[in-house]
Amino acid sequence: MAYELDYSLLGKRIKEERERLNMTQEQLAEYVDISPAFVGHIERNERSMSLPTLIRIANRLNVTLDYLFADVVNSDRDVRVDRFLQLTEGMSEDAITSVLDIVRAAARHLK
Repeated sequence: MAYELDYSLLGKRIKEERERLNMTQEQLAEYVDISPAFVGHIERNERSMSLPTLIRIANRLNVTLDYLFADVVNSDRDVRVDRFLQLTEGMSEDAITSVLDIVRAAARHLK
């Protein structure tokens, strides 16, 4: 069975991560060594990219390829776990514990 990659979901995830970092298309393009227009084409699913380009994008956005493909590849690991790990990356153990305490408190009130 052939599998067709949904580039629109991949482009959407790239755009979300770029914007989360307050990064312009121009800044991402400069790092990845592609044109800003090409970044826009990728994000809008108008063009596909090579694997080396995708790897450079993931590296610049500080995300894994698994995370970028989370919407299009079946995985046992929940993408929300990856998102949490990315948000807490670089935090001290005490800071992560504080974040978990906040999440626990919020979860109790949302049930």
